[in-house]
Amino acid sequence: MEKVRTLLRTRADMLTSLLRRGAMPYVVIGIVLLLGLSGIAVAAETGTFSTSPSATPTPSVAVASANGGQVAGFPAAGGGANIVQVINHADSHFRMDGKVKLNQIPGPNAGPKNEAFAYSSCTNCDTMAVALEINLISTSARNIQPLNEVVALNYHCANCMTYAWAIQYTIQVADPAQVPSDVQELMRQMNATMTHIKTSGETLTQALSEVNAVIGEFNELGIYLTDKQLTATEPTTPGAGPMPLEAASPSASATTTASDTPPASPSPSPSPQASPSTSP
Repeated sequence: MEKVRTLLRTRADMLTSLLRRGAMPYVVIGIVLLLGLSGIAVAAETGTFSTSPSATPTPSVAVASANGGQVAGFPAAGGGANIVQVINHADSHFRMDGKVKLNQIPGPNAGPKNEAFAYSSCTNCDTMAVALEINLISTSARNIQPLNEVVALNYHCANCMTYAWAIQYTIQVADPAQVPSDVQELMRQMNATMTHIKTSGETLTQALSEVNAVIGEFNELGIYLTDKQLTATEPTTPGAGPMPLEAASPSASATTTASDTPPASPSPSPSPQASPSTSP
C-alpha cells in the first residue's frame, strides 16, 4: 500500500508540472495521467490490479465437466415424455395400464421424461401403472438430463394396494436412428406382457412378477437402467385428495395398451456403447 501512495504522489506532481506549462500536448498527457490515477485508486481500494476492463467470464469446458457434462443455464430440451396415469374408483377391481415408448434423440440435448402415476379411491381394489421408456441418445450429446418419476396415492381406500413403476433405459449409441436388436426385443416382449396382464384377469402380484421377468431377461441392458417403484397401502396417502376418473389419460384404458413400435433395422444394429449413468 505504501508503494501505491508513493506512485500516486509522483503522478500528481507530474500532472501539476504539466498544467503549469500550458501546452496542449501536455494537457492530453495530463488527462491520461488522471485516468491512470483513477485506475490506481480503484486498485488500491479493491486490492486488485488489472490492465483491462473486467468482463463476465464465459462458461468453459472445465465448468461443464465440473457439472457432470451439463452446461449451466442450458436446460435439456430434447426427447419426449412417457406418462402413464391410472385412476381406480372400482371396488374389488384390479385396474392396470402401461405404455412402452422409444425416444431417438440425435441432438446435443436429451431431457426425456418417464412417469408412472397410480391413484386409488375404492374398497378392496388394486391399481398398477407401468411406464417403460427407452432413450437412444447420441454419443456426442453434452447435456443429458433424463427424468424418471413415480407417484402412488390412496384416498379413502380401504384394503387396497396402489403401485407405480417407472422403468427407464438411457443408452448412448453412435446412431440413434438405428434401434439395436435387443432393444426391439425388449419392447416387443414388454408390450406383449402388458396386453396379457390386461386381458387375462391376473392379480397385481402376478402382474408384477410378469413385468419383472421381462426386465430380468435383458440383464445386459441393466447398466443403462433407472428403475423406480412406489407402493401405497395406507387408506389415505398424506397430501392426497379426491380425483375424478375423467382425469385419467387416454392411455389408461382397461383394454388398450398404447405403445411405440420401433422401426425395423435393415441390418444388425451396432451394440449400445456403455456410458456413465446420468441419473442418481
